[in-house]
Amino acid sequence: MDHEDLADAAIRFAIRYLSGSTEGMSICEAAALVEDAAKRVAGDVVAEARTQRYSWGRIAAQFKVGRTAVQKRFGRWPTPERAQVLEDQYVRMGDYLRGADRSPDLYAQDEYAAREIREVRKTRDRCIRRRRGHVINPLDRFHKVVSPRRRT
Repeated sequence: MDHEDLADAAIRFAIRYLSGSTEGMSICEAAALVEDAAKRVAGDVVAEARTQRYSWGRIAAQFKVGRTAVQKRFGRWPTPERAQVLEDQYVRMGDYLRGADRSPDLYAQDEYAAREIREVRKTRDRCIRRRRGHVINPLDRFHKVVSPRRRT
C-alpha cells in the first residue's frame, strides 16, 4: 500500500466515523468537515515547521509546489483567531495533565488512558520547547541545503 492509498483510507475512515457517530449527518457533510479540518491542520503543521526553522523551499518540496505558492498560502498562518484556538488547546492539555497527576489511580487502570497521557505530555513538552524558541530536532538547525557543486 503506497502513501496515497493510506491517506485515502484515513480520510474515508474519518468521513465514515463522523457520519456514523453524529446523528443526522450525511456523508457529504462529514466530507466537508474533514476537508476543512485538513486545511486547518495543514496550516498548523506548516506554522510548526516554520518555528522549527524549516525553509519555505523545504516545505514546498513536501507539498510538491513552488516556494512562493507555499508562502502565499501559509505565510500569514496562523491567523490571530487560530492562534487563540491553539493556545486554548495548549491550556486544556495542561489541565488534563494536572488532573491526571492529581488522581493517577483513575488513569493507571486503563492502558489506553495511560498511553494517551504519555502522548499528551510529549506533545505539550514539544509545545513548551517551541514556545521558548528551542530547536526540537538538532538537524533542523541546518535547514538550508548547500549544493556540492557550485556554478561558476
